[in-house]
Amino acid sequence: MWSRAILKQNARTALSGKFATAFAACLIVDFISSLFQFFGGGADLQEAAASGRALEPSGKWGGLGFLSMLFYVFVVLVLAVGLARFFVQNRFGTTDIGTVFSGFRLGYGNCVAAMFVTNLFIGLWSLLLLVPGVVKWLEYRMVKYILSDNPSMPGARARQISGMMTRGEKGNVLLLVLSFFGWYLLAAIPAAVFSRFLRPVGMMLSVVTVSLVGAYYNATFAELYIYMRTRLIASGAVSPAEFGLVPPAPPAT
Repeated sequence: MWSRAILKQNARTALSGKFATAFAACLIVDFISSLFQFFGGGADLQEAAASGRALEPSGKWGGLGFLSMLFYVFVVLVLAVGLARFFVQNRFGTTDIGTVFSGFRLGYGNCVAAMFVTNLFIGLWSLLLLVPGVVKWLEYRMVKYILSDNPSMPGARARQISGMMTRGEKGNVLLLVLSFFGWYLLAAIPAAVFSRFLRPVGMMLSVVTVSLVGAYYNATFAELYIYMRTRLIASGAVSPAEFGLVPPAPPAT
């Protein structure tokens, strides 16, 4: 059984001596999203990727609202998979900043389709009531990590495996998410102060402070994914090859 304290301790260990690189990875992803948010009214990447919610373009720039949606589907969701891959690999000390963009060259089309449909399902469940949407978000919480391991895995299978991983764990996963609320609230204070006087400065400061917390947050959830992946493989329900951890066995002759 996992605990929040152990996961966070392991995350701090994984970030030891590498926090600057992890922070830079989050900052790049957040900065790309925030530039589009500033000019096009798109949603903030870190919040969208972390919560799994659908993009909510402001419509401030007319037709750019539609471009915001396309940007979210074809760029933001792919960056979310790349960022997940970065933190999983960082756990084993074998990654670099370029990993953040790896989703654009490793199974790009499949990742776009799998992540889009996953977020669509979450959005449709959210239309019923808030609680079903949150439950589905928790159930599919590991999809991007699974795709980061195996970019060619069909979305339906990734969602099925994520459901297996989180079965009976959704409440604990939600508590882990909420345990970072204080950190994100603290990070929002300087940005909120500056936003009252200089909105662009406040936005940029928000990107920096959210990225600082995001490095810790993402490292912690990478730890959870690795634990759940190991447990699922040990149960025999999923093979290491399906996660892309070993080459698939050759077909029988």
